[in-house]
Amino acid sequence: MEMLKNLAQQYGTPFYLFDSDSLKKRIEGIKKTFSSNTILCYAIKANPFLVKTLKDQDLLFEVCSPGELSICEKAGLDPSKIVFSGVCKTQEDVNRAYSLKVKTITLESPLHCTYLLNATKNLPEHEQEVILRLTGGNQFGMSQKDMDSCIEKIKKVPSIKIRGIHYFTGTQKKLKKIQEETAFIQEYCSKLKEKHSIEFSQIEYGPGLSYDYFAQEDQASNFQEAQAFTDLIKDSPWTFVIELGRYIASCCGTYVTQIMDVKNDGDATYVIIDGGINHINYYGQMMGMKNPRVKQIKVEKEADDTTLLTTPSTICGSLCTTADVVLRRLDLNNPKVSDLLAFSDIGAYSVTEGIYLFLSHPLPAVLLKEGETISLLRNHNETFIINSEENE
Repeated sequence: MEMLKNLAQQYGTPFYLFDSDSLKKRIEGIKKTFSSNTILCYAIKANPFLVKTLKDQDLLFEVCSPGELSICEKAGLDPSKIVFSGVCKTQEDVNRAYSLKVKTITLESPLHCTYLLNATKNLPEHEQEVILRLTGGNQFGMSQKDMDSCIEKIKKVPSIKIRGIHYFTGTQKKLKKIQEETAFIQEYCSKLKEKHSIEFSQIEYGPGLSYDYFAQEDQASNFQEAQAFTDLIKDSPWTFVIELGRYIASCCGTYVTQIMDVKNDGDATYVIIDGGINHINYYGQMMGMKNPRVKQIKVEKEADDTTLLTTPSTICGSLCTTADVVLRRLDLNNPKVSDLLAFSDIGAYSVTEGIYLFLSHPLPAVLLKEGETISLLRNHNETFIINSEENE
């Protein structure tokens, strides 16, 4: 806690701190839990700030936008580790990925297939791996009929290699749902190989393993979900490329915010912080009705620590909306202005999913801890610049 207090003094609040060692240990634990017929793929949308620290790990990286592809280029990530997914590709996007020789391009539609075929005709030819995405009943992927059509077109181009089939339906899924999906996709792929007389051995699958944000114990070494999934597929003849984001990154992040005001309306104590729901986004939080792991850091030492009173507090952010309630009831010890609150398990999504432009507050700083070294990845950038006319 002393380290977080020092970082708050040095860099200001609010800030995210991502721990590289914790992240890599988590990945190591997941890999040890998984069976030999799996390959781990990190979905960088969960936290793109982790790409550079992970680029030398034995991982694939799922990239879902041209911007994310640029992040990977900037970080110096080997293109042979990239799986370029996303539903909104243009011809230019496919040409770019093809020219960069990314490992795999995901085809989400017949139009994407056309874009790739155009790229092979108009750009210097090389072997290109693809995975075709089968829809799970949503806007992602293709129907079985469209899959059949695309496969027959691809078969005519020797330089395009079908690596496998991509299937993902959502996150935080129950084991029964995962069991049904893995049984279905394996049967479908077996029939597809026979129907089209093609060879491929991989299924790219997002199991959406759940992460318990609201358990009060540290979840960094909890691999129960991974083990349950492994038990389902360990004897499969297929190689599963497992896409994970939340399950990998959640445990490596801490968010630190400062108490700016404390007041009581006669019924409740309200603690106002300099962050809020624009920075803190726990999956399934339900407007502050569930409490994640939070620690209070006293900045000023009390005259007599034995007299500290526990105060049930409603934690609210700095946004001008009654919706900005982070926690409905958090027991704090005599909360004071300048005290800090440190939220754990915030390494995934919060840093990118928040409504950062609302009210033109500055962006939180982003710090990375590698061993004993702290690096500033992003400062408290002002957003009013984005929310005002460029010519002003």
